[in-house]
Amino acid sequence: MHGVLILRGSGHCLVGDEVKSLETNDLVTVPPMTWHQFRATKDEPLGFLCMVNAERDKPQLPTPEDVDRLRRNPAIAAFLDNAPQ
Repeated sequence: MHGVLILRGSGHCLVGDEVKSLETNDLVTVPPMTWHQFRATKDEPLGFLCMVNAERDKPQLPTPEDVDRLRRNPAIAAFLDNAPQ
């Protein structure tokens, strides 16, 4: 599991099948082998600390099929297209 602590800024994150808003001091948990991505609010840097187990899951890119499945959710499609949330 990843533990991501937002140290500064705000934005949004995709964790699995959910898009969440982020603010300073938020803690986001990411289960093993779960697609995730963090984005800063426009014109504002996003600083975070990501803590992972020493035997963490290996980074992997989503397959085209994974992306197609994620895009079926309008909120995720907007996030992936970098549209304002």
